[in-house]
Amino acid sequence: MKFYRRNVGDYAASTRHLSLLEHGAYTMFLDLYYATESPLPADVVAALRAIGARSDAEREAAEAVLREFFMETDAGWIHAK
Repeated sequence: MKFYRRNVGDYAASTRHLSLLEHGAYTMFLDLYYATESPLPADVVAALRAIGARSDAEREAAEAVLREFFMETDAGWIHAK
């Protein structure tokens, strides 16, 4: 899928509490998720690496977003919506 809808009001309502770093991580996860049309890697380290989370702060923010907005399954992480 090369396109997905992002309702700005819905996004803001459910993510207003995120830091700027967390918003970036969430956007990268969503882009990867919809571009590949498959779950994010089941291994958390691999999922963080897939979006380029390198620094401690980036990895911490990305893992928090992953656990909040995605569900862990045997196949990998799927978007909760």
